[in-house]
Amino acid sequence: MTRYVDLAADGTSVGRCVILPGSRYTPDGPMLFFAAQVALMRGWDVRQVWWEVPQLSSDADEVAWVGSQLEAAVDGFAGRVIVVAKSLGTMAAPVAAARGYDAACLTPLLTEPDLAEPLLSYPAEQFVVIGADDPYFSQRVLDALPGEHLVVPGDHVLRVPGDAAAMVASHDRFVRSFDVWLAA
Repeated sequence: MTRYVDLAADGTSVGRCVILPGSRYTPDGPMLFFAAQVALMRGWDVRQVWWEVPQLSSDADEVAWVGSQLEAAVDGFAGRVIVVAKSLGTMAAPVAAARGYDAACLTPLLTEPDLAEPLLSYPAEQFVVIGADDPYFSQRVLDALPGEHLVVPGDHVLRVPGDAAAMVASHDRFVRSFDVWLAA
């Protein structure tokens, strides 16, 4: 089951920002919450996608399902679209790329070659942030990605065990960098 929460920017909207969560990281998780707030401040209407991920048997099935979720979230919308995706949500990259959507990929699965491939040839503007201790972090793949990259202390959710200030600082660096990227 999928549902949407739509948030409207003040004034005239510049387009729709689609928030795609992770498998267990919802749109109210700190990275996606702050990304949505930044997008709203920059004039984007925000559509948060809240989903229950079905049992899927392969990466190809996951890519197809996540791509269909993006397609449904923009169905009937004729304006400019930007995608902000966390982990599993970054599997929408083939659909987003085919449609020419700019994308912010938060903690993508860079160690999975078939899942990183669409990001390596991404044709639109791309912003990638990942934790230095994320098990899906690959410096080699990150260096090959087009667009802007940010590596911050933390794991797959930018948690820094035992150091609350460092964890907040990682989120702060992400929010500031995302804001600059979105404004550009």
